[in-house]
Amino acid sequence: MTLRTRIHRTAVVGTLSLAVAAGGLTLSAAPASASSGWWSSKGGGAKGFYNHIDQRVTACDVKSDGYRARVQIFSMDDRLLHSVTDSYNDGRCTWKAPALWSKRKIRVCVVKGNGRPVKCGAKHEFAV
Repeated sequence: MTLRTRIHRTAVVGTLSLAVAAGGLTLSAAPASASSGWWSSKGGGAKGFYNHIDQRVTACDVKSDGYRARVQIFSMDDRLLHSVTDSYNDGRCTWKAPALWSKRKIRVCVVKGNGRPVKCGAKHEFAV
């Protein structure tokens, strides 16, 4: 091994060590997970999100308008997988912890009684 090769190897190992120590480089074979972020229905009567840390889908009714909040989780080919409905309307929310994996879509709507979801926001993709 030449002196130049030894210096190069030392520099690469040192750089990787510093990156790992600083948390700037993640060496993992597992895919990264992410929360969906907060989303709202049209008109702002409901909000919801998926939290990857506690694996909860949360629905929050945030407007006194006679509607209930509904958060829906869809597959990437738009099949409805899970739904969470909240009707507290007092700052509390309702959640479920369904088994999710891979990429999914989330949509927030409102419902009246047992009717169909209305005033739905757009579907947003997120990775689980």
